[in-house]
Amino acid sequence: MATHQTLSGVSDEEFVQRIASTHPERFGANFWAVFEAHIAPALPSDPVIIDLGCGPGLLLRDLGIRYPQARLYGYDVTPAMIAYAQELPISGNKPALAVLDVATAPLPHEPGTVDLVTMNSVLHVLDEPLPVLAEIRRVLAPQGIFLLHDWIRMPLQAYLAWRLERQGEGPEVCRQRGFRLFPVHCKYTAEDWQWLLNEAGFAIRSQAALRPTHRVFVATPTPSYAGRGWA
Repeated sequence: MATHQTLSGVSDEEFVQRIASTHPERFGANFWAVFEAHIAPALPSDPVIIDLGCGPGLLLRDLGIRYPQARLYGYDVTPAMIAYAQELPISGNKPALAVLDVATAPLPHEPGTVDLVTMNSVLHVLDEPLPVLAEIRRVLAPQGIFLLHDWIRMPLQAYLAWRLERQGEGPEVCRQRGFRLFPVHCKYTAEDWQWLLNEAGFAIRSQAALRPTHRVFVATPTPSYAGRGWA
């Protein structure tokens, strides 16, 4: 599949550092408020958690602090991300980490065995998200939770202004990268995400706009879902 690096024109190492340095902004107080309100009450004390597209493993680290008895799994398509995650100091159980492209390979988990799957700013990159959503649904327990945190569509002018203000890019680089990334980052509206989740057999329990560029959806498998052949 295409990666953020190829789309933005940066090296794996540059992208690792960018994702690591912006982690506190992306997973700040607003994110954890949603987590505590809509996810934590549904999780056991020893949950099985997958972070799909785990990047440098910082969210898994944070989850391990909150759930020291959790069984944590992280998968990413970029070896440099997994290498960074493997070197993180972790309290509690260390996550099992592996390079895996979920667009081409199934998750190595039995059906109905996972309590929480998180996917952050990854699904929009995939050409065909529905088979991946079907795979996530396959591994989730009947009362399991899928936490989707991803880009939502915004006007071109607002998107370019956001990049210029927040990304630390010069005007020329901002324009070049912005026009290249705009169709990818702004592919889906909030309504599109709702439709995709429903089409893949998920019921949305809550959603919130944590940042102007992103929206978080908390969803669970629909019990009566018969499948539409997306797997």
